[in-house]
Amino acid sequence: MTSQGGGTTQGESDRTGLALLVAVLVVAAALWQGAIWAWANPLAAVVVLVCAAVVIVGLRWTLIRTGLDRPLRRFLTPLWALVRTGITTCVVLARTSAADAITDRLDQWAQRPLRPATPPEPAASYESRPIGYTLEQFDGSSPDRFEEMCRELLERDGFTDAVKVGGTGDLGADVIARDMVGRRVVVQCKRYAKPIGSGDVQTFNGTARPEHQAAVPIMVSLNGFTAPAVAFAEKHQLDLIDRERLAGWGAGHHLYDVLGISRTDR
Repeated sequence: MTSQGGGTTQGESDRTGLALLVAVLVVAAALWQGAIWAWANPLAAVVVLVCAAVVIVGLRWTLIRTGLDRPLRRFLTPLWALVRTGITTCVVLARTSAADAITDRLDQWAQRPLRPATPPEPAASYESRPIGYTLEQFDGSSPDRFEEMCRELLERDGFTDAVKVGGTGDLGADVIARDMVGRRVVVQCKRYAKPIGSGDVQTFNGTARPEHQAAVPIMVSLNGFTAPAVAFAEKHQLDLIDRERLAGWGAGHHLYDVLGISRTDR
């Protein structure tokens, strides 16, 4: 019977301790929320603190006058000891975590790779490589970059004075250059999602020679041309670069070899 009574007393003590711990956690959470609120509302926080101080002073005076201060003090003493223990534990844990974080950061900083004073020059820079582009690179380019790529390919193939002139008011000319015998080459670059129709080809035909004095008018289309457009170009001696020819030109073949144009005369 004594053992059972002792066990019951121990169980009640454990439950009491657990209840006190829960109460401490609840109070701590409330204090944390109160601190956040006070930071956001400082004036209201001052008013609340003054009222709380008045209430505490009044409560203490009442307890002293009624003689209840000593029993209440005996009740609150173990609770306050538990609160202090919890606060001490939290401070120790926070200090340990902060020390670990600082140590880890210092270790990472100490083990960081040292950057060389002068980065080594890539090996590719020591060898001359011809300019070339794949269809995937053409597909991923912007319209402006597509025109620039065509200009770069003209320079690669030996054309001189290659200039990108595309823009508002270009009258159908995106790139203008001179070939090996001085002929004026006018290129229009179309980076459309669909094949170019005969209307665009007719417009280019109306400006390439009269407006730009093109000896070799060339139209480049990323996604090819319709059959009527090809027929019109053949009739009016316009050279077309469709997707297949663009792949060959970008891979390194000379533009005139791709089009079947003589490099010396026409």
